[in-house]
Amino acid sequence: MRKLLEFMRKINPGDSLNIGTVLNYYRYGSLLITSIFYFGGPPAAPWFLKTGVSLCLLLEAVVFTRLFKANGDKIMQKALVAIETAGLAFILIFTGGLDSPFLWYAINPILAAATLLPFYFCWSMAAAFLVLAFSLHRFRLYSLEPDLPLWPDRSNFILIFILITLAAQLFNHLISKLSRQAEIMANQFEHIKSLYQSVEVISHSSEPKEIINLFASYSKALTKAIKVIVWSEIAMGLKTAYKSVLYAVRGPRGQLKEEIWYPHIKKLFTTVNTNWKTDVVFPPDGSGGRGALVTVPIKSNTTVYGLLSTYHYGDRDLAEREKILHFLADLCAIILEKRAMEILAEELILSDEKDRIAGEIHDKVTQNIFGLVYGLDCLLKQEQLGEEPRQRIRVMQKTAQQSLRDLRESIYNLSSLKNKRQPFLDEIKTYLYNLGQLNDVRVTFHCFEDSPALKPAARSALYRIIREATANSIRHGFCKNIDVLLDLKDEKIRLEISDDGRGFDPKAAERNDRCGLGLINMKEQARLLGTRLSVESSPGSGTRIILDTAPEQEGRSLNGREVLTCGL
Repeated sequence: MRKLLEFMRKINPGDSLNIGTVLNYYRYGSLLITSIFYFGGPPAAPWFLKTGVSLCLLLEAVVFTRLFKANGDKIMQKALVAIETAGLAFILIFTGGLDSPFLWYAINPILAAATLLPFYFCWSMAAAFLVLAFSLHRFRLYSLEPDLPLWPDRSNFILIFILITLAAQLFNHLISKLSRQAEIMANQFEHIKSLYQSVEVISHSSEPKEIINLFASYSKALTKAIKVIVWSEIAMGLKTAYKSVLYAVRGPRGQLKEEIWYPHIKKLFTTVNTNWKTDVVFPPDGSGGRGALVTVPIKSNTTVYGLLSTYHYGDRDLAEREKILHFLADLCAIILEKRAMEILAEELILSDEKDRIAGEIHDKVTQNIFGLVYGLDCLLKQEQLGEEPRQRIRVMQKTAQQSLRDLRESIYNLSSLKNKRQPFLDEIKTYLYNLGQLNDVRVTFHCFEDSPALKPAARSALYRIIREATANSIRHGFCKNIDVLLDLKDEKIRLEISDDGRGFDPKAAERNDRCGLGLINMKEQARLLGTRLSVESSPGSGTRIILDTAPEQEGRSLNGREVLTCGL
């Protein structure tokens, strides 16, 4: 079958591959073959009559083929099939009746009827042709053979006729399905090319607003929707304590106006969670029409970033649109999550740099100013100093003291160590709180820290491990409780994440090469930290992930130093 389809495409590359194209080849091929048999065999009609019949049938084939293709109206096509069926039945009178070679050419309109709905139209045309053929057989010309009884002598002809009609309908269904799949594959190929271009552009965007706008434009181009709405409520970075609302709309203003979709999308976002999949409504477009507004969440494993909505007329291929939307929404979530992680890493690096600058100011500049204040005080204690110089020194001393106080205040505001702020731990707490609220899971977090601040690379690795482990506990373990313990005391790292999920067999998963990307990512992050990552789990008893660095471990990278040895 595949070879046949490839052959049809080669000889007719301009047309779409459907049963109508195949039947056109059969029509002309069957006309050629039946004409040859007609000229070389019975009935004993004059040669000019046979030539005229063959030419008339050729003209009929050309005319009806073009008319059938030019008229897309189903009623007109059915009328053409009925006219051709009756005409070919009457042709049998001049060519031998039921013994005519053109009997197998006359099946062409029946096969064409197989492409029209409803399916019983094909069978009604087949029945009409059989009735006409048997009724007109007695009026055949140029045939001296006696009539054969209808049953059983003509039963094989009836059986073959029925089987050919059935095969045509099955063939039509098969080719229609294959053509649809080919169309889907072609569209998917175009989507992949467009997605590659969009990801390339969006990945170089820095601002969330710019990402949302670009994604809305590319989504409209990919989905061919009338209107696309990308709604997002996100908080990027450590400084942003509130979520900013961003939305981008692409499409004509006159269709699905903002007063129609805005209340629906806003209300929908307040009820969204990680288990929510798709929302489909059919609002009016504001101009008398009504279309389908399909909305899917833009979410990662643990965070809902917003909503993606498309507006189409009609509900055809609704399931296929939902799949495309979910894919685009997941892609948008990945890009936003990547940008959020980049912003977090940048701010952690900035915080670390502020701590370093504050430390240098405290250790150098403030000590120098303190020495200056002390030296000025010593000058004031000299008795031989005149009143006017003494007054000037007092002013200088007060200025230096005020500068020292201002510097200390700046150091306090600049350094997270001096003002006891912990942006890294605060971000973990915020993430775990949102994770529990979003998934209806109880999450507890305990942290013990008295060591110097971690380097940004170490903090980023720990944060990624916590995110990945807790996401896996919910997504794969279906847990209800998660406990997170982070111990940074005594110059060591110890992280424990345990849940009460369904668990799994780690050895069996490793033996069968079924370790997911999440576990692989956590092991790679642990390798960067110079720590050991172990997984304790069994079916039905939850999972416990332990990340541990002993104080005496050689080459550990608690503060981002070089890793010499590590165990996984």
